[in-house]
Amino acid sequence: MEQEPALCQAILFSEFVIREKGSDKLSIINSFNRLFSPQFPFLTPPFFLSLLLTHLRGKIASLDLTARVEDPSSGHVLASSSGKIGFPEDRPPFDEREIHDIVIPISPFLVFQQGNYSVVVLVNNEKVGERMLPVLPFPSGQGMPPSVKPFFPPSSP
Repeated sequence: MEQEPALCQAILFSEFVIREKGSDKLSIINSFNRLFSPQFPFLTPPFFLSLLLTHLRGKIASLDLTARVEDPSSGHVLASSSGKIGFPEDRPPFDEREIHDIVIPISPFLVFQQGNYSVVVLVNNEKVGERMLPVLPFPSGQGMPPSVKPFFPPSSP
């Protein structure tokens, strides 16, 4: 039986993720749906993608995972993070109803203009999920909110 593609049921953005030892629970800290910039070009802060994958079944030796941030107007890849997850030979077969949480770090990347950027998730080189990431200027007439820390170091004199 041929393996059908995995399905990505969720892509969550957050500043931090902690996996609890023992229970394996995730704490997703400071989740967000968009980024705001004080100016452009803009160096994003590092962040994490928390993925919920399902539809894996049978014996699987490994999974190749890739997450990319793309400019949908040009197809240009602004950031990419990838890795391989190996499974022990004695692991029981996957049940396609199981949901697996996977966390992928995204390094800072440069955004030249405001817009909607596409976050694409690939498993074994097949696209399994996509989500938009809006990058917007702070609303006009408002300065950078006091609770927001600069996302990049100040310029050297």
